[in-house]
Amino acid sequence: MSRLRPRKAGLAAVALALTALAGLGCGTHKNVLVPNLPPETTLFVQGPVDTVNHVVHLYWFGSDPDGDVAGFELRLHNPAAPAETAWVFTTRADSLFTIFSPSGVTAPLFEVRAIDNTGLRDPSPAREDFTFSNLPPAVRLVAPPIARDSTFASVTLNWRPTDPDGDVARLTYHVWLDGNEATPRTVLTTTYTIPSADFLQGGVYLSGYRTVYVQPIDDGGRIGAMDSTRWFVRAPVTGPRARLLIIDDVPNSLPAGASTDSMFTNTALRNLPADSYTVLRLETSQPFRSSKDVEQTMKQFESVIWYRGTQTTFPTLMNRFQDGIAGYLDGGGRLVLEGLNLINGTGAAGALREDFVTRYFGSNRMYENPLPGNPADSTVAWGINSGAVLRSTVFQDSLRLAGIFNGLRGFAIRDTNDVAIWARAGTLSQGHDYDIPVAVSVPQPLGGRAMAITVPLRAANGFFTVPRFLAKVFEQLGLTGP
Repeated sequence: MSRLRPRKAGLAAVALALTALAGLGCGTHKNVLVPNLPPETTLFVQGPVDTVNHVVHLYWFGSDPDGDVAGFELRLHNPAAPAETAWVFTTRADSLFTIFSPSGVTAPLFEVRAIDNTGLRDPSPAREDFTFSNLPPAVRLVAPPIARDSTFASVTLNWRPTDPDGDVARLTYHVWLDGNEATPRTVLTTTYTIPSADFLQGGVYLSGYRTVYVQPIDDGGRIGAMDSTRWFVRAPVTGPRARLLIIDDVPNSLPAGASTDSMFTNTALRNLPADSYTVLRLETSQPFRSSKDVEQTMKQFESVIWYRGTQTTFPTLMNRFQDGIAGYLDGGGRLVLEGLNLINGTGAAGALREDFVTRYFGSNRMYENPLPGNPADSTVAWGINSGAVLRSTVFQDSLRLAGIFNGLRGFAIRDTNDVAIWARAGTLSQGHDYDIPVAVSVPQPLGGRAMAITVPLRAANGFFTVPRFLAKVFEQLGLTGP
């Protein structure tokens, strides 16, 4: 630690001498009023006094020959921030300063003065001229989308920052899409999802290549070099109204892959204009990097159908981004989820948390298999045998299953008007003497709808009722009306 400046010395001794002289020449001793002496201030800094880092730790102390030091006042004359010249009071004797230095170099004057217990200030503050340097930070995008990738109007970015002479935790970032450099988003973290609104061009979503930029700014105001990436952004649909997104989560390599796809796409083709819906095939294009991507993508459509068919594998993607599904429903979206093992519960893994049952699917709980005498082995997973017939009172229809499947869920529904498909007593492979809802369709508070179909509709494909049943699902979603 190097001392910046010696301070005044011997003032108290001089004052005492003057007091003594004032009494000489008098025949008698008299009381003399001694004036209050100002405090003294000394300033220190760690390290060299020449060019120092823009983050510097300064120390000071004060002494008062005839009283106590009550505090200090500080101020900094920084050419890079000329408005910040007011004295600031403190009782501390040190502080860590971050010097605003956006150009990389600045030469401010720092002053500190002690204040004694009577409010008297040091008339000649301790001061020091500094030269502060500030090296620019840098940033590098981590696994960003590239030219061959495509997303809808949402993208989540991650980046890795460095700052050669500062703390990366104190960096901020400007993020913008091409054309928006004048109005960037200010970001405090190293992960960010660009809002869908930023992709609008003339108030609409357009297909085309877009470039995103990320630029770091350190706590001294120094701006670093930007990083960027370019990729293809898809408009939701080719027409003026995005009515439906179909998320195909069934690989074509599966034996029933193509026929499962045709059930949903043919229903859309028969009931909707071709320019009002889009099919997203996750096997060939997976645009989701976060739950926010899922939510923002879904919100570009009035309705979403996400199907998995007869697959019994764990729905990893749906599980990872389920908060995005919740956000879509909370915002008034209309959603259909179809497939096995949709919900997690006792004795069975599923894609969605169990609280989806109470929050969105209108039920108090899921039914568990009746295993008398062995409740520890109960499970929310149910099975169904080939030839079983399922009923729908809401849609006035039925479905006959071809094949044996496990992974259905049963809902303890609060309102039976929300049951989309019933498994009547004795229908499922585990014995049950009561009717169990295996699909529900529940209105949501903001006008949306949440439908969970836990029996694979592909298992009933080949029977004439499946296209008719799906058309009624489309109708309930509002897809066949104006």
